[in-house]
Amino acid sequence: MAAKDLYAVLGVGNDASTDDIKKAYKQLARQFHPDLNPGNDEAYQKFQLINEANEILTDPDKRNKYDRYGDNWKLAERFEKEGQWRVEDTAGAFGRRSFFGKLWRKHF
Repeated sequence: MAAKDLYAVLGVGNDASTDDIKKAYKQLARQFHPDLNPGNDEAYQKFQLINEANEILTDPDKRNKYDRYGDNWKLAERFEKEGQWRVEDTAGAFGRRSFFGKLWRKHF
């Protein structure tokens, strides 16, 4: 699956204000709304993508993570919450850097 640029989906630049994003969203949502395009699967898919872009780009925390990590922002958010960004040098079972070093030390 190709990466999607949520700013391009809404037709705004990455320096757009929240008001500009909301304005672009409203215009595109009206254009691609399923009620105005019955039976048009392409319009429905576009409408869902527009909604996703609006949800992410109007929330300051989500937007910041999207700007930092791109499409992988949800995965990065999960790793940040779990504190797994640090990889310890433990030499582990295979003599390499591994996240599983703590687990290895506890059990062996």
